[in-house]
Amino acid sequence: MAAVPPPRGGRGEGERQLQGSYGGSSSSSGGSSICPKWQRLPGPSQRDRRGPTHFVAIRIVSREILRCLQQLQQWFVAKDPLFERCLVPLKRLHTALLLTSIEDSRLNEARVACAEAARSIRAFLGGQEVRLVVSGIGTFGGRVLFARVRTEPPELLEAMHHLLSSSFRRHGFPVVDETGQAWLQGSEAPRQFSAHACFLKVSRAIVHARSDCEKRALRGLQVSEGDLSACRKTFLGAQSCIDFELLAMTGSASDGYYPRMQVEGLPRAKRGAAEHGAADGGNEEDLAEALEAAWAAQPGPDSEQDDRSCGGPEKSRRVSFASDPAAASPNRASSSAQLTSVQPPLPQRPVASCLSLLGADVWPNLTVGDLVRLAAASRDGLALVRSAVRRAKVVLFSVGQSSSSSWEGSCSDWDRRGSDDGDWPVELRCVEVFLSQTGGPEVFAELGFAEDAQEELFGSGLEGLQAAVRQALPACLRAGLEVEVEAVRNICSMSPSVFQTIRAAQPRIVGIEGLAASETLDWISCARHLTSARVLVHAWTDSDVDDAAFFANLLEALPPLVQGLDFQNLGCPLTDFPVALLPEACVAFGTLVLQRDVNGCSARGSMCFGDFVTTFPRFPRHVTIVRASLGTEGHWAFSAQAIADVFRAKFPGLLVLQLELSLRHSAATNDVPFVDLARALVEAGVRVEVTNIRCRAVQYEFLRAALTHAGAAVHLVEDGTEVSCNYPFSHPRYDWPKAPQPLGELQETQLINEFS
Repeated sequence: MAAVPPPRGGRGEGERQLQGSYGGSSSSSGGSSICPKWQRLPGPSQRDRRGPTHFVAIRIVSREILRCLQQLQQWFVAKDPLFERCLVPLKRLHTALLLTSIEDSRLNEARVACAEAARSIRAFLGGQEVRLVVSGIGTFGGRVLFARVRTEPPELLEAMHHLLSSSFRRHGFPVVDETGQAWLQGSEAPRQFSAHACFLKVSRAIVHARSDCEKRALRGLQVSEGDLSACRKTFLGAQSCIDFELLAMTGSASDGYYPRMQVEGLPRAKRGAAEHGAADGGNEEDLAEALEAAWAAQPGPDSEQDDRSCGGPEKSRRVSFASDPAAASPNRASSSAQLTSVQPPLPQRPVASCLSLLGADVWPNLTVGDLVRLAAASRDGLALVRSAVRRAKVVLFSVGQSSSSSWEGSCSDWDRRGSDDGDWPVELRCVEVFLSQTGGPEVFAELGFAEDAQEELFGSGLEGLQAAVRQALPACLRAGLEVEVEAVRNICSMSPSVFQTIRAAQPRIVGIEGLAASETLDWISCARHLTSARVLVHAWTDSDVDDAAFFANLLEALPPLVQGLDFQNLGCPLTDFPVALLPEACVAFGTLVLQRDVNGCSARGSMCFGDFVTTFPRFPRHVTIVRASLGTEGHWAFSAQAIADVFRAKFPGLLVLQLELSLRHSAATNDVPFVDLARALVEAGVRVEVTNIRCRAVQYEFLRAALTHAGAAVHLVEDGTEVSCNYPFSHPRYDWPKAPQPLGELQETQLINEFS
């Protein structure tokens, strides 16, 4: 291999640091190489020799690469439909730089090791951009298909791998060798690094197989040499790398990728506006930069049709208001005058006319991110986007020091609070998910608002709230956009102004939290007027609410169309809940907390299963969906079949049981009956939806696979190229079942007699 010149700056600080750590470097051919020489470090201890739990990787984000790999996946599925079970979701494609095993207690130390490696890598690169080239495909034994990944120059990726390996081993973390099968020993140098991105794995399908027959069929599945001959050297695309990440192997982030433990930036090339335009039309490796520039862009009256020099980047999706939040509305007189002075009114075209300009085969393939860049490119593009995108459905939830940090408001999230300081009113959450959704007449957005800014956000009426939402969205969508408030959660103030705004918005899901007993009267008064509400969420009652019968007034005031009630984090168990007052329209109820503990203490409202058997009331048959949180506080003295029978006796109309499962660190998977419980319920005709699993990383994959094999629908179980999401019924995206059919009278009588 020819010698590669050092990064810009010559023998600078980065090269000196490498020589100091590794004692210089040389290639096998005797020429110089930028790849550092391996330093012998202590190998892993015996207890560390387990499966990898974390890895460092660069995510594949280029749409050119993703489209090519998707076509390859579809080609193999066309050859054999069994391959569909083996596809790696496009959202999870990456090239791994390091595999390691990290205990939960050492996660912060691993972040330090990653940060140290990142500093060495940045110093080594000396400002040089890392560009990935994906070209050709290969296979591991015909059972794993991967795309070959290299950098320009080729040795950069190998150097990053060596620096990461050295840093993690220096901190005592084990590192897997290049085969992924064994840990490196203290006297063992790594093999030559060969980066790749797997897009088809037979092993992942075998893990989720439901029967031995299916496993045998999958074990016989193999890619032949003839299948690979036509595409071994196919160019799939290229992308610039702006960062790499320390990731957990289990779980999923909100965008479908792996959970991020640490993100470290890499040098980025400097480009002007004209170069951005070229990149946008080329390999699209600068998608993130282009979206930042286009987010707030408003083409002026002198913009040419092909002008791509549009506005400056807006680094934050947060919106700050003046004393009058309504001034932010583009429909108000002051804002309209300012907008008119910048550019003349844009012609309005019918939606059908706008879609015809793009063609029926183009429009369904465009994402919201594509539309944002299209609008920033020219005034014609802006007019097209504004005429075609008419409505935004939004969900709003508070984020603060005491409010829940996620939409689910899950019982398993009690000990995870938002870290925001509350100095901003509203922010678009899950930006990547928002931009990746299919563009069309209606878009969906999730927005968080500061816990202490509720009066500021809701106090100016519905128009002020809608104006705040528009300001949090891309500029090209703001003017004339109809805003429909789909859901509002975690409201902790029921002042008259907040009440009037929520009443005017008529959201489908409404949730309050942290109200004292005296404040619940205002909440009950508000609930009477929420005629469009389908789900009400009541969370975090104050300590002066010590009896579930206190909610009798709320049940009597329920709107006629309410389908679900979710009581979360209550200060009392639900043993005395007035079930007779539940209207027949209410088919979903939660959240039962059984043997749950948080940080070694009993969770709020938790009861042991024995008390649940003897004191919990029997619900009417129209309640068909039940949500429960099960933990490991104390021993489960009942068998899985007995637990299933009790649930069916307490809820004779039970069709769907949603479970949140939590294992404390000292618990083992065989200490809990969760898997057998799911199997018993499924055999009895009850659908089991596992919405959340909290446990040690080494237990997660086993539980997820075992529950799936038992017939449960587990949240984020990968199914082909899609991620199967099972949301709680209080989530805006929950898919309500159609015509529920409860148990028959004979089955109900048998269960009642058995547990009377």
